[in-house]
Amino acid sequence: MNEVVNKKLSTFTRILRALGFYSEKWLLKLLFFALIIVTLLLYFWSIPSLYFNLPWIWLKISGSILFALAAPAALIILKPKRRIFFIISAIVITITAWQQAIPPSNDRDWNLSVAKLPYVSIDGNIVKIANIRNFDYRSATDFTPRYYNKTFNLDNIQSLDYILSYWDGNKAIAHTILSFGFKNGDYLAVSVETRLSKNQKQTFLNGIFNQYELIYILADERDILRLRSNFRKEEVYLYRVKANPVILKKAFTEVIQQAADLQKHPRFYNTLNHNCFTTLLADLRRAQGKEYHFDHRYIMNGYSDKMLYDKNVLISAGMPFEELKKRRHINQYVENDPNAEINFSRKIRPLGSGMQNPKQKK
Repeated sequence: MNEVVNKKLSTFTRILRALGFYSEKWLLKLLFFALIIVTLLLYFWSIPSLYFNLPWIWLKISGSILFALAAPAALIILKPKRRIFFIISAIVITITAWQQAIPPSNDRDWNLSVAKLPYVSIDGNIVKIANIRNFDYRSATDFTPRYYNKTFNLDNIQSLDYILSYWDGNKAIAHTILSFGFKNGDYLAVSVETRLSKNQKQTFLNGIFNQYELIYILADERDILRLRSNFRKEEVYLYRVKANPVILKKAFTEVIQQAADLQKHPRFYNTLNHNCFTTLLADLRRAQGKEYHFDHRYIMNGYSDKMLYDKNVLISAGMPFEELKKRRHINQYVENDPNAEINFSRKIRPLGSGMQNPKQKK
């Protein structure tokens, strides 16, 4: 056992000695080793950071490749190695700090579907929302932009639905939407999305390196859900969440306040930690005033409906999960309906589903 430990320590000592950092003081050894790890991680982070944040494609490519090759070459060729290492550390820290310091903006030439942020005003229990999206679609890409304003009474909130939309057959990842229901049959859907500029394409890596702003789309279900089920042909599932009126009111208020805050404080979308699921999850956590224990389905959110079922969060009427999911698949109710936009919210909550509200008029 001691021989194995001594061998590991010897290897660690040789690494420090090669870099000129060897010292009999173990605290310094640990600090230097930590700096090596941090520098290595930031080096690999800095290469794509340069590519995504430098202007002009020729500078993106040449700058990132040059840095990727020059840093290790300098460490190998130049002396003294300790000084070269500190210089590289300073450079990667500077690149990372620069990338993180780039501010988000509301002033861009936006894609038409995300051009308008919602405005919200709250006076006691009365909430006025402007720019609720309700586009008139002819296809997924051909539509007429329409928005309307509406006043809501917090005392009239009576339901919260959790919605997952799957695309391209991917079952592990889904787009997450919340929809708040009111006593008169109205619904307001909330979708956290990337706010793309015109001609900007969405990719996984772009979303990690702060290339997109974030938007809360407050929309009519006839827009945000029908777009996915009827025009994009995504697989959409809608579940009713168990929640008391106090929590519903807090959740609704928290979500729309976060949406309104983007008018003054724009934020970046992040593929990993500020996406459609994690952003809304954080809002609900603040509304409930509690922490959630980690579950791998927070990352693979396509399975989050099963997670909520297992935690007894969804109204299931005693059905097994497979049967519940089958019934909550809204495509079967509206996908082939040429008049799906008429009474859309009622159609996706058919009688017997246990999800329809009284006096639905929509």
